[in-house]
Amino acid sequence: MRSEEECIKYASECWDKGFNCAESAMRGVCYAHGIDLPEVALKMATPFGGGIGRSEDACGAMTGSVLGIGAVLGRTEAKGNKTASYEAARELVSRFEKRFNSTQCKILNKSDFVSPVHERRCKEFTLESVRMAYRILSEK
Repeated sequence: MRSEEECIKYASECWDKGFNCAESAMRGVCYAHGIDLPEVALKMATPFGGGIGRSEDACGAMTGSVLGIGAVLGRTEAKGNKTASYEAARELVSRFEKRFNSTQCKILNKSDFVSPVHERRCKEFTLESVRMAYRILSEK
């Protein structure tokens, strides 16, 4: 497993290249674990940006990190164990809400997708969600 700082740096580079919050977070979590996702999986994170399609619902940074948790702990068979992934995702949501006082994009982002403040704010959510996911997965 790569270091926490390496995966944060990678997620930051993804953000700086123009990937959205969900894409950058998922890529950062997967990078930490050496998971090379196929193109179709990478594309699946795209609509989670902006609180799911800019609906400003569940924070894209948080959901992107949940996708990364799924890549690490998810199951591939219906009879496989889903408990570890559920527990890790629930813990991420709990920590995220405790840190930022909400999990809702509308509250976190203040309905702002254009200002420079938005860029800084959402990048912070993205990097912090990756850090949280990294630590949760390290505890497993």
